[in-house]
Amino acid sequence: MTDNFPPLVLECPECGERYLIPNPKNKPSESRTVFSDGFFFDEYQWRVPLIIGCVTCELGFFPENGKLIAAPTIDEYNEKWLDTKKAQPPSAGALALELRVRKNLPYDKEIAIRKELWYAGKHTETGRKMIQNNQRFNQFWLESLNQLEKMLPQTDADILLLKAEINRHLGFYDKTISLLANTKNVIGKEIIARALLENRMPFIL
Repeated sequence: MTDNFPPLVLECPECGERYLIPNPKNKPSESRTVFSDGFFFDEYQWRVPLIIGCVTCELGFFPENGKLIAAPTIDEYNEKWLDTKKAQPPSAGALALELRVRKNLPYDKEIAIRKELWYAGKHTETGRKMIQNNQRFNQFWLESLNQLEKMLPQTDADILLLKAEINRHLGFYDKTISLLANTKNVIGKEIIARALLENRMPFIL
């Protein structure tokens, strides 16, 4: 581990299963890879998913609803928590189930699940295979991504980039370019360039 502080320990509010999340005091590691849709890989300061998949519960739980039960020292971590599972998002299929099962979701919770489903379809092998091989799931994923784009406002510059990126991934290139017509942001300009090439894939920043 290259971070200065060991991970924190978060407990599922339903079943008590425990998961590790990175200590927010630590800086991103040099190994971090960030993508244009906001997703990133980081071996040490891994991304805390917006909803955490639980191996015991049928449904996942939101990190803010989890119970923080330990902020261990290095020695405590090595002695007691070293083999604890890292917090990870639910699988692509489980995320689709989340959206079907949970009713009348608060705005921020619905955004969280739809965003994780978007990421699952772009950044996990299982999600990509489901999109390619399961027409029903592919349609559900596209509908969810469309709904996510509609739910995001245009008032914030970072969210506007996200809206444009969603439209590019959906193949709505004219709308992508229109949303970013006045942008001076380097990432925004690259999104436009790729939309002009009709390229839907996320790119590394």
